[in-house]
Amino acid sequence: MAAKRKFRDQILHKMLHVPYRLRVRYKRLRRPFAVTYVFVHGLADTGELWQPFIENVPDNCNYIVVDLLGHGDSYLAQTRRMYSAREQARHLLATCLTNGLSGPVVLVGHSFGSLVAIEFASMYKGIVKRCILVAPPIYRDSSQTGVARLRQDNLLREIYRQALKTPKAVVAGYDLYSKLGLAGFSETQLTQDNFSAFRDTLLAGIISQNASRKLAETRIDTDIIYGKLDPFIVEKNLKHIAEKNQQITLHSLTTDTHAIRQRTRKVIVSCMKKVIKPESK
Repeated sequence: MAAKRKFRDQILHKMLHVPYRLRVRYKRLRRPFAVTYVFVHGLADTGELWQPFIENVPDNCNYIVVDLLGHGDSYLAQTRRMYSAREQARHLLATCLTNGLSGPVVLVGHSFGSLVAIEFASMYKGIVKRCILVAPPIYRDSSQTGVARLRQDNLLREIYRQALKTPKAVVAGYDLYSKLGLAGFSETQLTQDNFSAFRDTLLAGIISQNASRKLAETRIDTDIIYGKLDPFIVEKNLKHIAEKNQQITLHSLTTDTHAIRQRTRKVIVSCMKKVIKPESK
């Protein structure tokens, strides 16, 4: 089994660059060429996050919900690069196509899932109809200097790096967070067994990112929903991007959590409904 895993990672995916197939939790792909809502969860989460939302997908549309690589029931890859937002977007497209995707896409992403959605929209813009990004942790390039907003970006990056030095404490923290009911709709799944995927996703997908530039250049209608007091969000970054791009609409809430709860859910559902009109009866 170990030899097969090593061959799969080193030859098939690393050298030949074949994307992974992700675990599909829920799907309805009955209507060819109809709009498909693609739901993408965040770090240390699973596609189960979106189960309460699929009932809000219009009857004349499709949907698909996945577990990202290294999360939930999807494969645990051994190569860090495979966990970047760009690579996750490749895995996502391959999974959608093999499951019958044939129409335009509406991307709905939470946290790191938003960064994956941004990459997907940048790489495959021809099939993306709209993006709904929830609590996107967008940090500007740390190589840029002299800008006050970078102080918060760099502080968050350093906090993440320091946290990775204490895996047991991070796992215990996530467990307590979930038990206290602070995770909202999330189904947090972080253990010592999958901590390597958590670490590699954080390093390759969040600490190292270029989502800010790609979002600023997007020509796809994009809704960004976030809490003004969310400790993982740099609000100035979002406002700076939205000021320069009329395709982007900000929805700020006076909430202090990164998780999706009822108040955030209402805004997400509202954005989902305005994408396409339901069929007349």
